[in-house]
Parts: sequence; C-alpha cells; structure tokens
Amino acid sequence: MARLEVNTSCFRTASTARHKAKGTDVPTQRVAPLSIRRSLRLSPSKMARLIICPAYIPAPFNNEDRLRFQGLHAIAMLRVIGRHLKQGFQLKSVERSENRVRIDLEFQSPDGRGRLHEVKSARELTDVHKIQAALYWDGDGNHEVVLSNGSKDIVLPREYLEKVHREAEATTAFLRDFPDEATIAFRPNPAVCRYCANDQCTFLAGRLVATIVNEVKAMEGGTPSVKEGQ
Repeated sequence: MARLEVNTSCFRTASTARHKAKGTDVPTQRVAPLSIRRSLRLSPSKMARLIICPAYIPAPFNNEDRLRFQGLHAIAMLRVIGRHLKQGFQLKSVERSENRVRIDLEFQSPDGRGRLHEVKSARELTDVHKIQAALYWDGDGNHEVVLSNGSKDIVLPREYLEKVHREAEATTAFLRDFPDEATIAFRPNPAVCRYCANDQCTFLAGRLVATIVNEVKAMEGGTPSVKEGQ
C-alpha cells in the first residue's frame, strides 16, 4: 500500500514563527491522540481532504447526486457483507453511529478479532479514501480498520493509522491557529479538487476555463484542446 505523503512543514514553520515572534519557547512535537472520537471535531470525510489540502471547502451536494450516491453505496455495502459472510465473518453492526462518526460495517472474524469497515462505491480506492478510513480508528489494537468497495478490501497497517492521526492533529492545529493562511494553502489533488468550492484557488479557476473551452469545442464538433488545471 502506498505510504501517506503529506507535507506538514508549513504547519511547523508557521508555529515556530509565531513562538519566535512572541519570544516564547518552541514546543516539542506532541504525539496525536489515537482516537478520532476524542481528538477531532471535523468529520473524517472532511478531515481527510483537509489533510491533503488545508484550503479545501466542501462543494454542496444536490439531491439528485445525493440519491445516486446513496444507491451506489448501498449496493457496495451489500457486496462487502456478502463477501465477508462467505469467509466466515460475523456481521456485528451496520452504520453504527458513535461520538459524531458513523462506522459503515463492523464484523467479527472467525478468530474473534473485530473489523471496522469504511465502504466506498468507487471502483478505484484513492489516498483520500484510505486517510478517511484510518480516521475511524479509535486506538483499539483489537480492531482492524479496513477500506472496502464492491470488489476488494484493504487492511490498513497500524503504522499507517498512527501516522494519519498525527497528520490530523497537525492539520487541526494549523486550521485553528492560522485560519487565514489555511484558506490559501493550496495543494491541488484531483481526488480533492473535484469536490471543492474554494473560489480563491487558481487551479479550480483553470479547471473551470478548461471545462468551458472543451464544451464549446464539443458543440462545434472539434476535439478538446485544453486540459483541466492548465
């Protein structure tokens, strides 16, 4: 599985500069709590995107898209359940809500170990999906955290879970202490940008221009000549 590569140097640089300006000691790096239920105030879905791009602003969902998403998600859930029941797993809960988060599926393995599943309807599972799934971990070593879709399951290693939670804490501190800087800390990422509504981002502006140009070309019978993001 690909390693989580998120550059948080800007968080540490901003924090160091603030303490130097005040003439106070720069604090040593603190290890993040290992519980999304205790340490975070944002949903795992939004936090996952903010870890990649602190300037992310969620785009609104219209009712048609929401209903389509719910239907595809339900189908993926049924496939994951069926696959695990065939493997001898016992289904413990479906869409269990706890402390502001919702666990899609919870299983118990034949050897008695728990499994928490984040289920996606997407055919391809992205880094954003992996980060989101990791944020559901509560620090319990007796539970595996698994990212699933209709065809496969990815068990996330404990080292990855811990790293994601450290990145989440750093991101939360940056958003809290430097809100103005965060709104322009652009880090374009296709999996994030497609759901973002930050109108200050030049990358999104370029993508909009490309879309318009290509739509005009298509109407005129030509071929697209501009790539999104240029």
